[in-house]
Amino acid sequence: MWSSKARALAGGLLGLWVGLWASGTGADPAVDEILKRSQETVRDAESIAGEDAAAIRARAAEPEHDGAWLAGKPVDLNDDRVPHNDTAQQRAWNEVVREGAGMQQAAAQAAAPPHPAVPDNVLYVFISMSMPEAALRALFLEAVRDPALPPTVFVLRGWQPPDINGVVGRLNKVFPDADSLKALPNVQINPTLFRDTEIKLVPTFVTQQRNGRWGRLMGTTSLADALEKIQTDQYEGTKFGSTYEIEEPDILALIEQRLANVDWQSQVEKARAGVFKRTTGEALPQANKDDSYLVDLTVTVNQDLAGTTGEVFAHQGETVNPFDYMTVQTRYVFFDANSPAQRGVARQWMKQYPYTTLISTVPVEDRAGRAAMLKEMGQPVHEINPALINRFSLRQVPAVAYQEGRMLRVDVRGIRAKEQ
Repeated sequence: MWSSKARALAGGLLGLWVGLWASGTGADPAVDEILKRSQETVRDAESIAGEDAAAIRARAAEPEHDGAWLAGKPVDLNDDRVPHNDTAQQRAWNEVVREGAGMQQAAAQAAAPPHPAVPDNVLYVFISMSMPEAALRALFLEAVRDPALPPTVFVLRGWQPPDINGVVGRLNKVFPDADSLKALPNVQINPTLFRDTEIKLVPTFVTQQRNGRWGRLMGTTSLADALEKIQTDQYEGTKFGSTYEIEEPDILALIEQRLANVDWQSQVEKARAGVFKRTTGEALPQANKDDSYLVDLTVTVNQDLAGTTGEVFAHQGETVNPFDYMTVQTRYVFFDANSPAQRGVARQWMKQYPYTTLISTVPVEDRAGRAAMLKEMGQPVHEINPALINRFSLRQVPAVAYQEGRMLRVDVRGIRAKEQ
């Protein structure tokens, strides 16, 4: 029973509404999700009315709704930008910040299909589930059965949150003839169109007259009768038959109210904390004595491997040692960046070797502590992952790994009690 526009709006509004209604300001979504879904709601809610609402509004000077209701607490998304060469956690946060900051621009530049021009012969019927089922069914049947009628769009203002499925069920109950007729009326949920056309009672019929103006008629009557009366231009705004209050709330107003109560800065801070906690790091025991061992990086390939020129240098099933094809001068330093003693060992290795890559087993989650650690180390600190631990046969830290012939040498430095 839902058109593609109705499904798009219902999905966008429902996604944001359920998240905020169910969890209130205590929700802990990621900041990109907060901003993205909020912007999508605004974009969907305003664009779905599009040219239709603009043309209808042209009949009289009416204020336009510009979506300013979304303005919650201002958030400066540039406050926590960090250099591009910082840790993986920081780079992840950079991505969140960049996505959030660019959301509005991205929405404006998104390559979306153009909104179609307003058809001259569309009949909008604003309805509510407060209307008698018999009256709604009669309108639906007429729209489906009468080929002489122009395309008819039935418009609902919203639903009782969070039960959008309840509206669908009631509509299906009103129109059980879908299977036998193999047709459905075009029903949309469009609170923006209700607002822009200032619909106060239902049913209200709105269509374009022959002179190009949009006319309206209110009250329970047939579609054909409403069209005829509107086209005569003698009954503008006249009420015929019974009218009913609109049962469904203005879903946009409910969202406005909910968003106005959201502490956006708090949400950003919670999202930031979540980003830094979502890590690929994995703690390794701190060594208490020195150790050194060799690791063979030879593997058996499961497919043909080719070089940049396309020449295959290893066929499926053959064994390959990467050190047969490359020389690595970099030392890979593994340490827990939270430990002052391990940071000290890492700095010693940095002075000893000209090329080092720093990899922390556990991230520094405190923002101030992370900034201090990066300043102390003076170069990027990356995160470890299980694959690297397994491939380098890492057992304890601090450790430094480097090429030794066709093997990988891992040196472990023990941390004595007095050094901790």
